[in-house]
Amino acid sequence: MEDFTHILPGEKPFYKYEKDRKEKCAFLTLNRPEKRNAVPESADEELVAAIDDWENDDNVKSVIVIGNGKHFCGGHDLGGWGGLDMTSDAPRSERRDPQRVQLTRQIVGRPRTLGRLFLSMKPTIAAVRGVCIEMGNMIQLYCDMTIASETARIGNLGQTIGISGITTARPYISLIGQKRYREMVTTGKLVSGKEAELWGLVNRAVPDDQLEAEVMATVRRIALLPIDGIVTGKAFTALVYSEMGLVASFIEAGFGHSLGAFKLAHEEDEFHFFKTAREEGISAAIGARNQRYREAPISRGLIIGEEAGIGF
Repeated sequence: MEDFTHILPGEKPFYKYEKDRKEKCAFLTLNRPEKRNAVPESADEELVAAIDDWENDDNVKSVIVIGNGKHFCGGHDLGGWGGLDMTSDAPRSERRDPQRVQLTRQIVGRPRTLGRLFLSMKPTIAAVRGVCIEMGNMIQLYCDMTIASETARIGNLGQTIGISGITTARPYISLIGQKRYREMVTTGKLVSGKEAELWGLVNRAVPDDQLEAEVMATVRRIALLPIDGIVTGKAFTALVYSEMGLVASFIEAGFGHSLGAFKLAHEEDEFHFFKTAREEGISAAIGARNQRYREAPISRGLIIGEEAGIGF
């Protein structure tokens, strides 16, 4: 295994990027285990750099996306994203970024980051264990395949801050259907790896101690194919995705986040996640959100526990 993390931008990259020449694959590791691999905004450019590299390396026939430690990804690292300023009640002149900057970041940024992952010319395989929440769920969604631990916890918990459906909806609906999608984004339901397999959200779920072996078995089957065939097949698939309208989801979600998700009006008796975050800090806001759901009526899969402690 060779470490190529040095090609990623920044002094301390979020991702770890490695290549295994013998197995003809690359590993992209979400590498902040102390925060359950919550993704900072700075990771966008790192992802682009890694994709640029593996797409131009004919010895890489597939890419494994995996989390370091017990978890795949606990969501966005709210301390590293501009979201708090998007919710500010202050005049625009007092915000960090005006609306035009938010729109440009979202509508230009999403297609060139997560969109590049979705349409990458090399097959990508997400190996999911532990929590896989919000941004983590989107990352695994945009990989070609996902193999999960049976005990993984997967969902869009971040929707419980109030946005309730502003995300990359088309691919989710395509995989799991309208009703399961709406339940996932309006209740914050987290499903196990086994249930995610039944839903069609992941390819299959295996016992946790078999996850790496199952992923590598898939990598070795892909490695038997000619590189030209792999890239041609993915290029054709990208064309079909575009014709199906799935690629439009990036711009739709970017528009929704910029113009709606972080500018919600709240009644006096309603919980305002970002206002609480501004006044008391991120940890206090997450704690308050979680407490509200712990006190709510319990339904199968709807309990929010320790997995919600970092990110959203």
